[in-house]
Amino acid sequence: MSTVELQRRTIVVIGAGPSGAIAAALLKRKGHDVLVIERQHFPRFSIGESLLSHCLDFVEEAGMLDAVNAAGFQLKTGAAFAWGERYSTFDFGDTFTQGKPTTFQVQRADFDKLLADQAALQGVEIRYGETIVSVEIDQAKPLLGVRREDGSEYRIEAGFMLDASGYGRVLPRLLDLEAPSNFPVRQAVFTHVEDHIDNPNFDRTKILVTTHPTQRDIWFWTIPFSN
Repeated sequence: MSTVELQRRTIVVIGAGPSGAIAAALLKRKGHDVLVIERQHFPRFSIGESLLSHCLDFVEEAGMLDAVNAAGFQLKTGAAFAWGERYSTFDFGDTFTQGKPTTFQVQRADFDKLLADQAALQGVEIRYGETIVSVEIDQAKPLLGVRREDGSEYRIEAGFMLDASGYGRVLPRLLDLEAPSNFPVRQAVFTHVEDHIDNPNFDRTKILVTTHPTQRDIWFWTIPFSN
């Protein structure tokens, strides 16, 4: 009977997306041993994102702000709201408390890879193409089962595990913690459009939120990207 390889790590982060990469970098900067397990390979497609200004505080704390600023993402200064003929704007700089006045609208494939690469440059180990297939928590330390792309498996004994898998919900699924939602069923569609807008009044630095003129529960979010 073959013996499954057992590894021991201080902290295991599940998912190398923005939350996983930033959390791993913050923990590494505190001197911890950190391993990130990511099922996919980067860059990988994910729906575009319109960041809030406060997000950059965490990016800065993780030592990644210079790289994000230099990446050429579309500047975002606030939001615009439209309903029929009514139109209003909100600028992030119009606040009563301290905070960054701008942020970015990003294409996630590039943004996520940038943050993960920055975490790796700081010494975080990221293993791509590996999947968490089991979790045992009935012993002193969590035990994670990991499957590589070639089908081989190994186990990791972790001092602490952090689930940053987002809608992948790795730990809730494997630990049978999921419960049915009582929220109304929603549907969403998305597409990318090359707009060719040359109206000087169109403000690319703001996300545009509009509602259907007669169906108030239908919303449209327009996120401009630099390219």
